[in-house]
Amino acid sequence: MSEYVRVIEEEDEGIGLLKALAILSANEHRNTSQWELVEKQCFKNGRLDETHIYVMSVYEKPDLHFEPTKFLTFEIEAMAKAYIMEGIESQLSELRGDGDDD
Repeated sequence: MSEYVRVIEEEDEGIGLLKALAILSANEHRNTSQWELVEKQCFKNGRLDETHIYVMSVYEKPDLHFEPTKFLTFEIEAMAKAYIMEGIESQLSELRGDGDDD
């Protein structure tokens, strides 16, 4: 594992990339529970030129509605936060609904 991936794993701010991937996988976002964290290192003239870190959705069988797609790491975190917010909103509405019955 490279130092770039370790930095992402040790991220303290927000929910972090690995937790975001777990959330998307558990919710089968884009109709798949398989997600890959990809680190691509590009070399030019024998030297490391660029490192790209992104996430891909993976499908074992072709899906009619979705194709494998690359996402930037901040996009993955934003999608996972949307699932978290949706869960919080549903819990709040349940609490408000339960309070009205008393």
